Amino acid sequence: MSSFLNCPHCSHQIHVSAPACPKCGAPAIKAASPTVAVSNTVVWILAFAPLIGLILESLVAGVLAQNEYEAAHAMATSKYWYISLILNIGLSAGEDARLKQDGVDTSSFGKYFFLVPVFLWKRAKAFNQNPAYFWTWIGMFVLTMILGIFVGR
Repeated sequence: MSSFLNCPHCSHQIHVSAPACPKCGAPAIKAASPTVAVSNTVVWILAFAPLIGLILESLVAGVLAQNEYEAAHAMATSKYWYISLILNIGLSAGEDARLKQDGVDTSSFGKYFFLVPVFLWKRAKAFNQNPAYFWTWIGMFVLTMILGIFVGR
């Protein structure tokens, strides 16, 4: 485990025990302490949330439509787009609340839980982790956009 973290403001490497960044003076963030095991389960579900949201949208369209044409039209016109939005923001806000409950200072994240990729990036940097779940979310988002183009035809 690294004994250094990235400053949330200037990205300078600072020691975990430092109260503030020596370069910019920003207060140091508290990553998970050794006694608090921070699970990445929710964050990985969040990484796949664009695809999960698309699946949920298609299920809702299938259940609420009178026939296959209506369901296909609902998906082609993104009639239930808000399902994915609610899923993404809900998972992100829930993860932020869970981290706070576990005693992790999430003030460096700001109120970015509603901007999911920003939240994922800031979370990875705060815990000095590889931002793989950020890139997975971006990939899933692009995939759902591409699928949306083909569904709309």
